[in-house]
Order: sequence, then structure tokens, then C-alpha cells
Amino acid sequence: MPRRSLHFVPGGQQRMLDRALTLPADGLILDLEDAVPPDLKAATRPIVREWLGRDFGGRERWVRMNPLATGLGHDDLAETIAGRPTGYVVPKPRHAADVREIAQILDGLEHRRGIPHGSTRLVLIATETPEGLLNIRDVATATPRTVAISWGIEDLGAAMGLPRVRDARGAYLDIPRYARTMCAIAASAAGVDALDTVYTDIADLDGLRRECEDGVAMGFVGKISIHPSQIAVINDVFTPSKEAVTEARELVAAFAEHAARGAYAFRFKGRMVDAPHLALAKKLIARAGG
Repeated sequence: MPRRSLHFVPGGQQRMLDRALTLPADGLILDLEDAVPPDLKAATRPIVREWLGRDFGGRERWVRMNPLATGLGHDDLAETIAGRPTGYVVPKPRHAADVREIAQILDGLEHRRGIPHGSTRLVLIATETPEGLLNIRDVATATPRTVAISWGIEDLGAAMGLPRVRDARGAYLDIPRYARTMCAIAASAAGVDALDTVYTDIADLDGLRRECEDGVAMGFVGKISIHPSQIAVINDVFTPSKEAVTEARELVAAFAEHAARGAYAFRFKGRMVDAPHLALAKKLIARAGG
């Protein structure tokens, strides 16, 4: 299943969940972290566990847990695992040990619940702390449970005291641009999906589209959304066009024909192509669903 759009739903907000279940997002993230006040987190866990039993219409079902360091994360896992989510979105990992600890907790919970070992997956928001950004390569490869890496700038910016993260034209400044770049590279090196972070100006759909297009150019396969109006734009940009898929298939077929004659570099539609172009074409076809 594609992972173009993962949409945040605040835990405990029934009306928002009801609406989210009508949206075209590829997955929903039921949030136990930033969207839930501290005094309501314990009461929200059983609500989220109950939600996980609803019909999500084939969408992935993610839970954003609290970091283990807050003392809340372990209970988030223990009290929602019975709902058999697709997995957990992990905020603020500082180093690989944080991720491995979560994986070990899930090992035990899956065993006790009769859930197939390793089937509960992880999406890591790997740049929300300065330490996590510096350790992103090790964080990305800490456990085979990880299927995607995303990045975040709000928490990183707060931790570093950044007064702003974009310039006057709306382009990212150096630190968020570095975090975004490292997320894309680390995800590719780990062989997992790269998911672009949220776009917070919910009224600016044109800006969202430009940022999604930049994300595609950087190798991201999808983006996290925070408002229903963003999902259609995200899905549109992160879905390869029919023309691009057709050309990719033609290129793969041309490689097969030339390889049979002993050639692996040749002219295709006016340009020279070789092995990297074949690899890129195959990735695009895979993004389109094979």
C-alpha cells in the first residue's frame, strides 16, 4: 500500500476521527503526544485503543506515542497494543538505544498478546532533538521494525532556540534544510520510506504543493498532514503521473531489449541512459504500485 499521506488525528476527539475516516489519507496517526493535554493522556489511551477496533477502510492505523523519557511511552504501548495498530510513530528519539528499547518492549507485548513477532512497525520522527539529528543514521537502522523516517522542525527549533525556520520567501533556512536532507538520505540508506514533515500554514495550499514537489525531488514518498484540506494535494503530488509511469515501463522494457544484445547504455527518447536510470525507473514504478 502507498504511504503518500499520513494524517494526524488528536486522540480523544471523536468528531475528528469520524471525519478522518471519510478522508482519502493512506493512513491515520492517532495522537497521544502533542495533541493531548498532560492531564488527559491516561484517559485518552483507552479511547485510542477502542478506536483501533473501528473499520479504517484499509488505511494504516498508527499511534503516536509519547517518548519513553517522559514516563508515558511505556503505558502508551501497553494500553493500546491490544488494538493491533499498524505501528507506532516515535517522536524525539535521541539515539539508537531509545528505538531499541521500544522494540524490546514491543517484543514482550506481542508475545503476551499473541501478536506475530515483529509485525508492529515503527515510523521515527528522527530530527526533533539536536542529538537525534546528529545520530540519525544509527536511529534509522536501530531495528527492522522501522518502515519509515520522518523529520520535524518545531521541536528542534524550540530546543535550539531558533527564532524562525523559514526565510521571507517561505524557504527553509539552513538548519531545517539540513534536517530535511539528512532524513531523506538516512531513510534511503536504511531502505525505508522517507516521509516529509507537516506544512503548518493550512490555508496555503499552493505553498503546500510546492513543498510536496520539492519533497518528491528529494526522494520523499509522502508527507504528514494536519488538516483535511491538505490530503488531496499531498496525494496528487506524491502519486506518479500516468505519463511518467508509462515512460518508466518503456524504459525498463528498452533495457531488457538492449541487455539481450549486450548493451547497458543506449539512447532513449533523445538522451543517454544507463544503470542509474533503470534503478530510478524501477523505483517510480514501485511507487505507483508495481
